Amino acid sequence: ALRASVIRLWTKAQGEITPTELEDLTRFNEAIDQSLAESISRFTQDLDQSKEIFLAILGHDLRTPLGAVTMSAEFMLETKELKEPHLTLASQIASSSARMNHMIDALLDFTRSRLGGGIPIVRAEMNIGKVVRDVVDEIAAAHPLRTIQVDARGALQGEWDSARISQVLTNLIGNALEHGSDGTIVTVDVHDDDKEITIAIHNRGPAIPTDQLNGIFSSMKRKETTGNAAVNGPSGNLGLGLYIADRIVIAHKGRIEVESSEERGTTFTVHLPRRQPATGKHTTTG
Repeated sequence: ALRASVIRLWTKAQGEITPTELEDLTRFNEAIDQSLAESISRFTQDLDQSKEIFLAILGHDLRTPLGAVTMSAEFMLETKELKEPHLTLASQIASSSARMNHMIDALLDFTRSRLGGGIPIVRAEMNIGKVVRDVVDEIAAAHPLRTIQVDARGALQGEWDSARISQVLTNLIGNALEHGSDGTIVTVDVHDDDKEITIAIHNRGPAIPTDQLNGIFSSMKRKETTGNAAVNGPSGNLGLGLYIADRIVIAHKGRIEVESSEERGTTFTVHLPRRQPATGKHTTTG
C-alpha cells in the first residue's frame, strides 16, 4: 500500500517521466524491497528468540522447583521413618510431582512441534519387540487389575528412537486402558511387514464417534463423550497424548491409522519404516 501510494502520487505530480526520474523510481522500489526484507529478517530473529525463551522456561525454570519437590518427597519415603498419614501424603506428593513432570514433557514436545522446531528423534539400531514388552511390563505394574496381552513376532530389528517409541507406546496403550471398558483385555500386536513394522493396539469399549476420527490427532482435541469413548491419550490430561504420538511417528516417516466400531472395538495401528530415508539419523518434525 505504501509503495503504490507513493508511486501514484509521484507520477501524478511529475507528469511525463524522464529516464533520470525512472531510475529514481527504480531505486525507490529497491529501497522498499530492502526495507521489507530487513523487517522480515528482524521479525524472524525476534520470533526465534521468543521461541527459545519460552522453551527454556518450560524446560528449565519449571523443572527446577519441581525437581526439588520430587527429591524431597523421595527422600522422605526412603527414610522409612514416616508413619500414617504422613507416609500417604509423601507418596501423593511424589506421584503428583511425577505426573506434573510428564505434563511438562508433553507441553515441551507440543511447543516444539507447534513453533516449528519439531519433535527431535535420534535413530539407533534396536529391537522394537523388546521395547514393546518393557513398556507393557511397566504399564501393567501400574494397572494390576487390567490385562495387556502382547504378541510380537517376526524380524523386529530396525532403526528408531527408543525413548520416543516408548513414548508413543505409553500414550497409545494408556489411551486404550483409559477408554476401554473395565474388565476387557488390551492387546498389542507387533509384526514385521517387509520394510516396515506394524504395531496394532486394540481395546474394547464405546466406539469413537465418526465425526471425531478425522481430527483425533489434532492438538488439544478433546471432545466431550459419553461413557469411556476414546478421545485422547494420557499426558497429564492435557489432551496431547495422541497428538504427540502422531508427531513422533511422522518424524520416523511413519503413520498412525485408527478404526473404531461398537462391534470390533478401537484399534490404533502404527506403521514404522525400518530405516531412515537417505537423510541423516537426526530428524525433527513440525
